[in-house]
Amino acid sequence: MGPARRDGRRAAAPGRPPHHPRLAWLPRHDRRPRRAGPTAVRPAPPALARRGGGGTGARAPRAVSRLRVLARYVAARRRSFADRAALEAWQDRLLARVLRRAPQRYAHYADLFPDGPPRSLTDLPVLEKEDVLTHFAGLNRRGVGLEECLLAARSAERGRDFGTSLRGLSVGLSSGTSGRQTAFLTSGAERDRWAGEVLARALSDGLLAGARITLVLRAGGPLYEAVGSRRIAFTYADLALPVPELLQRVRDSRPTVLVAPPSVLVLLARAEREGEVDAGWRADLARVLSAAEVLEPHDAETIEAGLGVRADQVYQAAEGFLGLSCARGTLHLAEDLVLVEREAVPGAADGRFVPVVTDLVRSSQAVLRRRLGDVLVPGTCDCGDPRLAIARVVGRSDDVLELPVVTADVTDPGGRGSSAEGAAGRGLFFPDFVRAAVLAVDGVTDFRVVQDGDDLTLAVAPPQAFAPARDALAAALGEAGLRPASITATPLVPHDPRSKLRRVRRVPPTGAPDAR
Repeated sequence: MGPARRDGRRAAAPGRPPHHPRLAWLPRHDRRPRRAGPTAVRPAPPALARRGGGGTGARAPRAVSRLRVLARYVAARRRSFADRAALEAWQDRLLARVLRRAPQRYAHYADLFPDGPPRSLTDLPVLEKEDVLTHFAGLNRRGVGLEECLLAARSAERGRDFGTSLRGLSVGLSSGTSGRQTAFLTSGAERDRWAGEVLARALSDGLLAGARITLVLRAGGPLYEAVGSRRIAFTYADLALPVPELLQRVRDSRPTVLVAPPSVLVLLARAEREGEVDAGWRADLARVLSAAEVLEPHDAETIEAGLGVRADQVYQAAEGFLGLSCARGTLHLAEDLVLVEREAVPGAADGRFVPVVTDLVRSSQAVLRRRLGDVLVPGTCDCGDPRLAIARVVGRSDDVLELPVVTADVTDPGGRGSSAEGAAGRGLFFPDFVRAAVLAVDGVTDFRVVQDGDDLTLAVAPPQAFAPARDALAAALGEAGLRPASITATPLVPHDPRSKLRRVRRVPPTGAPDAR
């Protein structure tokens, strides 16, 4: 009997995933990888694996991680689908396994299905973010509680030490773009899968061609060190660095692939166009990937004009890796890894929808029918990939705040902004740190920050949390050497899903198309 489909019907077992007949894009050395023997690499004994320093035990886990990344990379490069039907057959096979194992792995679904696993995807409830927060311990395999995760993740962020783990799982902190901040858990094998899948999509010339990959992120981690090799070099640039230092670190890395928020890419591009730096650092730059924020069309134009490379997109959330642009520049959802149900936005003529995501491969934390806060507009692409093309991601686009510095010679003790960028005597404060400051306040579930001139308005839910939220935001700005003229309260207006949600926004000066 074939696997269960998402609608409860049975389909013929698809067998091995189909392969596209044309593999011209795939380097020859990637087409038929040599299969490693079962005893080629063995993990070190536990006593050795726990050793520090440069001994054999320290190297063995890294070697195992690299082998897993390579295996996932090769599998992803070889995986293709002749048409939509082949893709859905692949999804149905993985979905049947996910449904069968859900009650065994997660206490939340064991309680919901005491008499046996669900027969179809629609048997599962759609989870909002508040549901995930409420049932956090029951939605991960180790029963780790939310507060325990948040405490560990926030401590790691404060110390800029991202090797934190709980009960064998790495802990990460969401950016909080959808409101209240939460944490997520991943295993070592899942991190390696992520690296292999992303590398397969991002490196058009293949692994053997080599790459210098620079990632500008709010949070780093041990993954990049584990994956790095003689051919693949990772550089991590911390968004908490002062802006001039951050941009110089990117330039010094001389990347072939650059992954960064569009707000940072715009700063780099504008510096290039204004002739502020030697352009030699981007001589080998082959691909630019926008991440962590929505890539607006005018920003994409600025980035391409300044850096000389088209800005593509990585679409990712706390729920996992969701998509990446193809060679034609079109964002495709990673539907070989996640199943996406579309909830249509009422009254929209362009087919825009809210995605409800089910992860087909991740197991440390359940991502089963989770409703995301983004709004996506479907598109078309002639690259031949049947995975859903996305014309644009609507919502959760933030602006970088630009505020007066406290003194003319501020050196940014907090590492979150700098007077060296923007207009004279003004510094920048990145949206991730606005969110981190406000959402760290107990009880805050949602917020809006709008800058108009040198004034900020702050709306929070519940309203009685305004005073501590205002103080937290002012303190974070002060640590960065920045001071708004005022921070005043304003009511939190309910969001219309047909419009773009922008929790941090800067009103452009009169007559200016873009204030950044």
